[in-house]
Amino acid sequence: MRLETIELRNYRNYSSLSLELNPNINLLFGSNAQGKTNLLESVAFIAAGRSFRTRNEGELILWGENNCTASARVCNRMGRETLKVSFDAGSRNKIFSVNGLTMNRSNYAGRLVTVLFTPEDLSIVKGSPAVRRKFFDDEISKISPVYEYELGRLQQIIRQRNNLLKKFRQKVLGSQELASWNEQLAILSAKILIKRVTAIRRIGLLARLSHRNLTGRDESLEILYQSFLPLDDGILDAQVIQDALLAGLEEKKHEEARLGQTLLGPHRDDIVFNINGRNARLYASQGQQRTLVLALKLAELEFIKGETGEYPVLLFDDVFSELDERRRRLLVETIDGRIQTFITGTEAEKLRQFKESGKMFKVREGEVV
Repeated sequence: MRLETIELRNYRNYSSLSLELNPNINLLFGSNAQGKTNLLESVAFIAAGRSFRTRNEGELILWGENNCTASARVCNRMGRETLKVSFDAGSRNKIFSVNGLTMNRSNYAGRLVTVLFTPEDLSIVKGSPAVRRKFFDDEISKISPVYEYELGRLQQIIRQRNNLLKKFRQKVLGSQELASWNEQLAILSAKILIKRVTAIRRIGLLARLSHRNLTGRDESLEILYQSFLPLDDGILDAQVIQDALLAGLEEKKHEEARLGQTLLGPHRDDIVFNINGRNARLYASQGQQRTLVLALKLAELEFIKGETGEYPVLLFDDVFSELDERRRRLLVETIDGRIQTFITGTEAEKLRQFKESGKMFKVREGEVV
């Protein structure tokens, strides 16, 4: 999939913008706080209808205006489509349209998919289990709106169950209401766990190959899923998972009632990255962690291609300069001619080496030339 054009109106610091894009590599350079990241964000906003920088969508609107619009002409497996997302500050309504036809978010989703790499992505390795779960859940949601819905429903069930535990504490144990929530939690957890673990196993194999290429085969990457039940045998059976979770909830019921929290489920799982058998979060250098994240991003590209039949659009926000010459070269060899890529940076000279493969844009105070 590729963007042919992008148009913005009242988006961040862009009052009006219309760009013809390169199908291969688009290089955005300029000083800090000029609008480079805003432009990358708008691509992701068109793709998913949300920002990767803020949950307050009012921040997307140009100061003094009441609404914003981001649209793009896209080539994807369905042909050529014009995708448009509008947001109104007064009504808080977000409107999605394809070729001028308004549709709901679930029908809009998947027409444009992006993979983003920012300096903050080191938190995938260094951060909490919640960060790692979110990373993989977001990637699966890009190709499965059903999975995204199931995640939202899981949070609702956990919230309701926690409220019940907090309100009645020990009195609720053995009640029909708690048993009902347990059953719903077990059924949905099994669905989510099967999809999540299956995807992580595939991404893990792809990341292992990418990591080997990036490190010259000197290091071995392994991605392990740590769950509330053993998964060592590789078998993912919904009924087995449900029974194991229900048994675990029964075992922990007094502790849960005391704490008012649901202590077992996919929302408590973690993903571990090992390099040469050692936990990368604890023992890897920052350079090794950065290479690991890059390998994950390259694996994302192949995973999405395998699921959808086409590569997503790749967004690099101010991280290219942090890669050494060898890794930059390997990366360009991977993406050149296959994957439309947007790269931002403050130093034009470090980007010029890729000018033959793409197009350079100078960004200054909300204008692009």
